[in-house]
Amino acid sequence: MKINIFKYFLLLLGFLISLIFYLSIVGIETNKFNQQIKDTVVQSNKNLDVSLKKVKLILDPFKLKINAKTIGANIYYANRPLELEYIKTQVSLDSILKNKLVSSNFEVATKSILLKDFVKFIRATSNKPELLILETFIKKGHVILDLNLNLDQNGKIKNDYKIKGLLKDGKFKFFNGLDFNNINFLFNIEKDKYLFEDIKFETDQIDFSSKLLKVNKKNNNHYVEGKIQNSEAVLSDNLINILNLNLNNFNLKNTKFSSENIFNFEITNKFKLTNLKIDSD
Repeated sequence: MKINIFKYFLLLLGFLISLIFYLSIVGIETNKFNQQIKDTVVQSNKNLDVSLKKVKLILDPFKLKINAKTIGANIYYANRPLELEYIKTQVSLDSILKNKLVSSNFEVATKSILLKDFVKFIRATSNKPELLILETFIKKGHVILDLNLNLDQNGKIKNDYKIKGLLKDGKFKFFNGLDFNNINFLFNIEKDKYLFEDIKFETDQIDFSSKLLKVNKKNNNHYVEGKIQNSEAVLSDNLINILNLNLNNFNLKNTKFSSENIFNFEITNKFKLTNLKIDSD
């Protein structure tokens, strides 16, 4: 009798271990929580909607938590879509057993989307006039984003959000005739703080690069500082005029140059550049 009980115990233990391994590695798919995720998104903004496929549940046995992840979601604002790679959140086993997906933290990753479409989407949600100006400058580019968001008790996004991503193959055209082409960089954004790394772009057939650029927002203006360098290239009249360099006593036609520049300047809420300071070698 004791031997049979021990056998049943081993079978049960083996089944539980196999189940834990299966839930931890393969997981299960369900659509029973889709409506709850939609309700959470709508709670943060009444004009938002989301289209979801099945949610995949993966067990984290060490934290006794469930990672809930949906693949291939789309989020909408006023019927304007934003294609997502996934929405991910972590919930307790207790909430799963109670059939209620309770979470205040969400990770969201987008697919590669047009930069202009992304700015249009953000402009639709915030209606800030400066975003309309920014949209007119953008001529080309794709962006990929990873967002980490925390919600308060009312479902609103807290100010401790974190956004990481990259911009590739960007092109900006400004009112002063200055064009930036082949723009590529990584970025890390928190509230009022913007960090850009591994920046590369081209203007007037001159290739520029920068390892780091910092932007801080204060009183609706943005303060920019960084270091930038360029490879050897012909110094153009357009660049001399934009940088307001007084070189009337020099004939620099077809002159090749390379430089390292430490700079800082201010951008107003109307995208006007002021207080430009450059220290160049």
